Amino acid sequence: MFGLFSKKNKGVTVFDNIYTSEEAKFGACLEMNKANSTIVFVAWFEETRSALEIFFQRNNVSKQIYIADRLNAGFADRELIFVEHHPLSSEEQRKATELSKNEITVLSALTEPLFQLFNSDKIIEMMKKMGMNEDEMLENEMISNSVRRAQEEIAKKTMISGSARSQADWLLNAGIGQQFN
Repeated sequence: MFGLFSKKNKGVTVFDNIYTSEEAKFGACLEMNKANSTIVFVAWFEETRSALEIFFQRNNVSKQIYIADRLNAGFADRELIFVEHHPLSSEEQRKATELSKNEITVLSALTEPLFQLFNSDKIIEMMKKMGMNEDEMLENEMISNSVRRAQEEIAKKTMISGSARSQADWLLNAGIGQQFN
């Protein structure tokens, strides 16, 4: 009647592809680029952008990596792969909406500061014990939901939100530090 029982719009759908290490994540980027050289790789932070660009150069691939906040509507029709999460889900939703995207794919590594806040070392250890190779990817709706809940926890504890050179710097500047351990 008044939209009381209608489905809530959960915003942009985020597909998470999780790797155990940055090297494995960057290797996946390399493979994706081989399969489709028109993919646009997007980082939230300069440190990640630079590291991926160097990784591509070491593998004889000339590829520009973009910073999310510098993308404009001209990228709306391109396939975008985000190579890290922003600590705030609202920022990812804002940028995806700005680029007219209904869904985005985010590649992450369990070694990233965002995941280290939630003891990702234990997950890596468990995955190794289960025989999972470093270059294998985890993708599951449960994982995406866990990432989103983690981002919500960060948003609740964030004192300020601003720009930073890296995910770790952003978390420290926001007053997060290691308070989730």
